[in-house]
Amino acid sequence: MIDLTFALLALLVKAAVAVIIVLMLLRGMITWFNLNPFGWFAYNVRRLTEPMVEPLRRNLFAMQARRDIAPLLLVIFVLIVAYFVLGLLDQFHQATVYAAAGLSALSQGQSFQGIRYVIGALAIGVLSVVITAIIVQVIFSWVGVWGNWLARLVNRIAEPVLMPFRRMIPPLGVIDISPLIAIMILSLISAAVRAVIL
Repeated sequence: MIDLTFALLALLVKAAVAVIIVLMLLRGMITWFNLNPFGWFAYNVRRLTEPMVEPLRRNLFAMQARRDIAPLLLVIFVLIVAYFVLGLLDQFHQATVYAAAGLSALSQGQSFQGIRYVIGALAIGVLSVVITAIIVQVIFSWVGVWGNWLARLVNRIAEPVLMPFRRMIPPLGVIDISPLIAIMILSLISAAVRAVIL
């Protein structure tokens, strides 16, 4: 049941990425072939894609870069986020499996193995929650979502981790790469936990 749940979640992520890529390709075709922007097809494609493209286009305008490359950059951004999200799903999956194995071992009197599995599962779970918060914070900053309770909760989890990275890594123009570096380092720590403890 656990395996099936995580497999379905991974499938949903991949399907969402595929839909976004197809929509961006259709948007590109409308521009390349100079289709009537007020036609039914072009209008609906733009209506679906504009909320995704507009925040990125505003950032490109602030950087004085070409705004017509926003759909391409969006696809790259979505692929990067999907890569980390799929990795997170795998980590949550492993944490769940190891937690169940640890509890089973404890119930059978195998104290050392059970405690080792439970501690490893908790460590992976905490790291996964922090990485998830960082990814969500990046997405919220991209689309301009700040005021709701979820954004405040995400900031409360992510900011203590990101602050040291922001002090060490200066932004590239208006692009803050510290979340990417933080996610990579936290992922390495998670892999080390799996290798050493589990």
